[in-house]
Amino acid sequence: MDYLVLLSSIALGAATVFWLRLTDARRVKVLNAFTGAYLIALVMLHLLPDLYEPEAGVTIRPLVIGGFILFGFFLQIAMDSISMGIEHGHAHELHGRMAYSVLAGLCIHAFVEALALGKSPEHQTAHDLAAHHFLLVSVVVHNFPISIALLGMLLQSGMKKSSALACLGLFAIMAPIGMFVSGYTGLAVYSRYLMAIVIGIFMHIATTILFESEDHHKFPLGKMVAVFIGLLLGIASVIFEA
Repeated sequence: MDYLVLLSSIALGAATVFWLRLTDARRVKVLNAFTGAYLIALVMLHLLPDLYEPEAGVTIRPLVIGGFILFGFFLQIAMDSISMGIEHGHAHELHGRMAYSVLAGLCIHAFVEALALGKSPEHQTAHDLAAHHFLLVSVVVHNFPISIALLGMLLQSGMKKSSALACLGLFAIMAPIGMFVSGYTGLAVYSRYLMAIVIGIFMHIATTILFESEDHHKFPLGKMVAVFIGLLLGIASVIFEA
């Protein structure tokens, strides 16, 4: 079921592009503002505090966990250089091989992000189940605007619809592959450290979206409303889940 949930957000993004024509850069930025606020709310209110929650039989090393969070933060900066920052709403005109460079960066991003979603039945705990749920929601919400921006950019570059959809399909399967690899290679045993990396990635993406201003350092009303709604929904998600 989790695999289908991951794929559904990409499919919904494609449907949004074709049916609602939501390719305007300003609208995508507003959608990304909502995503950034929602992500930072889930990270600060659940994913990050839960990462340091004491648990029987589990040794928590705060310094090590903090190191992995920093690693994830700067790993995303490195991936931005390949994907051109499309993860946080930066749309660009694509030409030739540039489209495949952006796609490669997004595929790496989706794969790494989903490694923390892998399940280890032998080591499954209440912590892991709760973290898995919120991370899955975060990835799905995060990938929705990315899929819209990616497909829109590919189509506007002149790429055929079939080729653009094939590229989007490649991006779509990377998260399920990452989750599968983690669950069936034993990486899921290190779920806390993988989660720390993803939290670092989310922190970079969310703060970049939220702190970037428009011309003259103004924060548009539409973006402000989207941020407010994203924060409210993120807070509500954590409260009602608890």
